[in-house]
Amino acid sequence: MAETINGGKSITGLDYTKLFAQAPAPIAIYQGKELRYSFVNEAYAKIFNFRSLLGKTVREAFPELEGQPFFKILDNVYETGIPYHGIENPALIDLNNDGILSTRYYNLVYTPYTNDEGIIEGVMAFGHDVTDQVEARKKDRESDLRFRQIVEQSSVPILILKGEDLLLDVANEALFKLWNIGKEMIGKPLLEILPEMKDQPFHDLLLEVYNNGISHYGQETKTYFKRKNGEVETHYFNFSYQPYREENEKISGVLVVATDVTEQVQAKAKLKQSQINFENLIMQAPVAMCVLRGPEFILEIANAPVYEIWGKGPGELLGKPIFEGLTDAKGQGLEEIINKVYETGERFTAYELPVQLPRNSGTETVYLNFVYEALHDEEGKINGIIAVATDVTEQVQARHKIEYAEESATLAIESGDLGTYEVNLLNDEMITSPRFKAIWGVDEQAPDRASLASMIHPDDLPVRDRAHKKANETGKLHYEARILCNDGNYKWVKINGKVLFDEKHKPKRLLGVIQDITEQKTFAEELSKQVEDQTRDLVEANERLERSNEDLEQFAYVASHDLQEPLRKIKFFNSLVLENENLGDESRRYIEKVSHAADRMTGLIRDLLEYSRLSQKNFQFERTDLNVIFNNILSDFELLISQKNGKVEAGLLPTLDAIPLQMNQLFYNLIGNALKFSKRGVPPIITVSANQLTKEKIKGFPELNIENEYFEIRFSDNGMGFNQQYADKIFTIFQRLNEKSVYGGYGIGLALCRKIINNHSGIIYAEGRPGEGATFIFILPCKQQ
Repeated sequence: MAETINGGKSITGLDYTKLFAQAPAPIAIYQGKELRYSFVNEAYAKIFNFRSLLGKTVREAFPELEGQPFFKILDNVYETGIPYHGIENPALIDLNNDGILSTRYYNLVYTPYTNDEGIIEGVMAFGHDVTDQVEARKKDRESDLRFRQIVEQSSVPILILKGEDLLLDVANEALFKLWNIGKEMIGKPLLEILPEMKDQPFHDLLLEVYNNGISHYGQETKTYFKRKNGEVETHYFNFSYQPYREENEKISGVLVVATDVTEQVQAKAKLKQSQINFENLIMQAPVAMCVLRGPEFILEIANAPVYEIWGKGPGELLGKPIFEGLTDAKGQGLEEIINKVYETGERFTAYELPVQLPRNSGTETVYLNFVYEALHDEEGKINGIIAVATDVTEQVQARHKIEYAEESATLAIESGDLGTYEVNLLNDEMITSPRFKAIWGVDEQAPDRASLASMIHPDDLPVRDRAHKKANETGKLHYEARILCNDGNYKWVKINGKVLFDEKHKPKRLLGVIQDITEQKTFAEELSKQVEDQTRDLVEANERLERSNEDLEQFAYVASHDLQEPLRKIKFFNSLVLENENLGDESRRYIEKVSHAADRMTGLIRDLLEYSRLSQKNFQFERTDLNVIFNNILSDFELLISQKNGKVEAGLLPTLDAIPLQMNQLFYNLIGNALKFSKRGVPPIITVSANQLTKEKIKGFPELNIENEYFEIRFSDNGMGFNQQYADKIFTIFQRLNEKSVYGGYGIGLALCRKIINNHSGIIYAEGRPGEGATFIFILPCKQQ
């Protein structure tokens, strides 16, 4: 019920109670300059929970409005007589007089009322609470805004096509980029924008969704786009077509969400090809290689050298548990070794292990160098073994013969009453046998070489000098001379020796024997020759065996170690797909499996034969712009540099005679090394510079040709660095200064760099300090001679 003051009579005598009391809109009258409530109708009182307002000023009734515009507006209407009309005025107000403020919206009319003399007596207020309408409209706008923001911010193409003509109504930047169009195409039919869709099934599918309201989904669907330059681009998409409904549930268009999975499809194709390459690599490897799967070690793949070592063919072994086919190998400890590798994942390496294997309708002892390495599936679980082996039976037998020859030579020396000695030609220190001292008649622990020479007959000293001079050239020492005996007489001795040289062909050591030939000169001469021949054969055989074992160890290590590494490039592409937040769970699992499989294979394909290839001599040198090589490699690392917030500063690089492929590998390894060993939390900075060496600087490197021109190129970084005492060790194959669990890799990258530089007749070295970064410097000739 409405409330009034003065019985509802105005100064003019008008009874406004009946006039306003039943009005549906809230009405209040403020009287006097202080704007004191003199009337409120029921609609007005209801808004404020029928609280007591009459007799109070509007400021007393609603002190929370202080600082809001309402009091000022009311004062202005009272003072000027100018009415106020407000639409959706927000007010922070205490509706229930309980101290809780809430925001409400009102359509307001403030108008002055006057007495018969035209003097303003107060203000009439008419109001309507439109809060629900305002809030509803705000929610609609926010909902629409959120939808459009989601569409615009999505990294995958999203669009809405409207009507039978499939007019482009909503689209995001990803869609514009994919279709290679601008926003001016909004509102145009699909076939006008992409006429090539007419010859593809998508247009008909969209109409079917629009007309029937049935959603459609596609997986890895092939699509092509015709670009303005005439080129045709092929893409693969996972997509969904869903009917777009208005508030009345009427279908007005089609909502399209598409995910470009081109890289995923290509990655699958590359993985399949990589598997083929993996098998081809094993089949074409120059050493025995095979893959054994599962706890029963079923032979999955093996090359010809494997069957040659095992003495059996594929029909007897392929697809069967290995120890079921090789019954002769049981009981020799191989089962325990391979089981341990399968259980622990720890590599096993053996050298010259004797094994009984089938040979010539029986069994023979075969000596093997081999490696067992665990293979892992995409989840990291061990699912097999890869074995790399070389038959070194001939080398072992040869060494046994050499050892037998050494024993025979020792026996011959002792039987022939010979004295042996060894001279360090750098300081003349001697190591002599007791018989040597007895022949010379000296008792010193370490005889002085000069004093021994003084005992030689003066006439034979020139013979000695000529023999030693010739030995320093040919490596062979041989002369006969007389030496003074304790009784004052001379006796004949025969001296044979071999000079060993360093890598610069400077004499390093002298190995020799001395024989008293006073009574048996002829016999001793023949025996000395035999010792010389056997010594030469022994050294050469040991050198051959050492080279063979070194080459075998390098290849076996490379093959076994790197075959478990993945296809990094596919992993890189897949990681881009995995960053897509709209990728389905099933697709994500599939891509993750591809990534894991790729991780296992990349090292195998990339590094296994790289080192051996660099030893080949059939590469062709050509004029090569190193700037082009460097920029190509830099683009490969663009994403990784960005992820690490890194920076690469490069000066102008030279053009010189080089093997482009090897230069590509060199730059790739150096940049990759700098990024890999960057400090955690510190953005990597890589600086590359080049300058031409002066003649004076060239003279500082004896290995360089002073007649040629050379460039020095420096790669510097601010990474982990290293202790300078290991500067040469880091270039040795499979040598690592860091834990593999922290920093990946296999210790082959810098060894490859050194081999590449050697192939180009250059020099490479490194400078570094722990925690302060590293610099790799290499010098290359401008022209190959």
